[in-house]
Amino acid sequence: MTVKDPREIVKHINSRNAKILAVFIVIGFIGYHGILHLTSGIDSCKWLLSDGRFQGFRVWQPYGCMMHSYSSSDSQMCLQYIAYWGGKTHIVFIGDSRIRQLYYGFVSLINPKYVIEDNIAHHNIHYSDKELKVYVDFIWAPMVNQTMFDIYKPWIQDVNTRPSLIVTGSGVWAIKISNASMEMYASYQRNLSHLVPMLNNLTPNTKVLWVLQDPVVTEKLHPSRKMITNEQIDLYNKAAMEVMHHSKILIWSSSRLVSQGLYQDQVDGLHMGKNALNYAIQILLNMYCNDHMNYNDGTCCSSPEPVTVLQLITFSILGVSCSIALAMIIHRKWISRKLHVNMNTLNNEGECLESKEVLGRFYKYNGSMLDEEILGCNRPQDKSPFELVTALARLTIVMSYFFLCDRTNFFMKENKYFTYTNFFLPLGYLFALGLFFNEESQFTQVLHRDQTNEWKGWMQLLILIYHMTGASHVLPIYMHIRVLVTSYLFLSGYGHFTYFYHYGDFGFYRFCQG
Repeated sequence: MTVKDPREIVKHINSRNAKILAVFIVIGFIGYHGILHLTSGIDSCKWLLSDGRFQGFRVWQPYGCMMHSYSSSDSQMCLQYIAYWGGKTHIVFIGDSRIRQLYYGFVSLINPKYVIEDNIAHHNIHYSDKELKVYVDFIWAPMVNQTMFDIYKPWIQDVNTRPSLIVTGSGVWAIKISNASMEMYASYQRNLSHLVPMLNNLTPNTKVLWVLQDPVVTEKLHPSRKMITNEQIDLYNKAAMEVMHHSKILIWSSSRLVSQGLYQDQVDGLHMGKNALNYAIQILLNMYCNDHMNYNDGTCCSSPEPVTVLQLITFSILGVSCSIALAMIIHRKWISRKLHVNMNTLNNEGECLESKEVLGRFYKYNGSMLDEEILGCNRPQDKSPFELVTALARLTIVMSYFFLCDRTNFFMKENKYFTYTNFFLPLGYLFALGLFFNEESQFTQVLHRDQTNEWKGWMQLLILIYHMTGASHVLPIYMHIRVLVTSYLFLSGYGHFTYFYHYGDFGFYRFCQG
């Protein structure tokens, strides 16, 4: 077994091979995300409502999409936008005290001056804002029984009275009043089976959201609620998911995951704490508002932007160029296979073939008489149409990738979350690369081209890491990056000045290159 010289290995670490590697990585990512879409679907609303994880301390990240943090002004702007285009916001919360907590949280966000009346229990509550055309109701219905059925019957009969969104859920009351009996569990399953067809009849005019029951903190529960255990809650949640699996109802399970991770500030062990409630309301608003708004950090439940006429024209022109380039490549390959060159003729007439080694390379490349490296003397400096269309074809591939990333939801996205580990670990990689990969320069003056290019290179990488990791929120890092941006601009200006000063090239072509 022969050991290769490390210098030979280093020679393969170049920009050309890096481009090839990048292409294969992109193809791999496209294939990976394509498989994810086939297995998990392409509906980001289901991702938002079903799964997620904590990125850091009390920072919730939905699965596969970005969640915008709605303030009171943002939520009011969303409702104003819907009202401006003739829409109406009518949201109904149906359930027990847990659902009522969601109602209070939602109304308090869209109206910070709203006063919560703690003395109202087991009663219906109504909130309206005629300016925003907002109507929010809470209907007390803690059990899945005939009382809940009667709530939906008028909406089924009259389409015009249906709300735009229904948030409902039930379970803990059935556990409590039956002392966790299995007879009540069987009744719960039967009643859910009767309820699902009624909820299906409300779609597509109304979105129906079934909230799975959050886990409880047993140590904090009142003695009268000790029968409400997490095992019983899991049993009821499993029944709801099985009954509604093939229905049109949206199952909201991510709030359960949020509550499970943020249980520390729960007061009574049954209702969500302040942090978990805030995330639950944010999830609800992202589901309802993102498709109407245009927030860069709110991709959950947001439809891709429609393709514009300019984009269609641009991609049509580039697509034609790509087709022509493919046809020309196939034609050149076909010509090269039919090309038979006599070695003696080349030795006598091909003055540009400098050695037998180059001649051998000519045959190795299958007789391509258009190879500039071998037959450069036969090629003038003008650019051929083939080079033009192949350049446009490469531009087509790059622009298609940009469009796929920036104007579609094909690639899953996440909100930026800064940690010092995420920021300094890539810097360590850059430092290691700088130590082990270096070469001599032919220039000796101060701030020569190789030196400024190297400086600008690591500055670009550092600025890229800065933006990718969301480090702009950290003031010392922000100030240092501002210094780097200023230095980069100075080096760019200095490089252009020295080039113009030494060579006097003020042509338009050079201007476009800069």
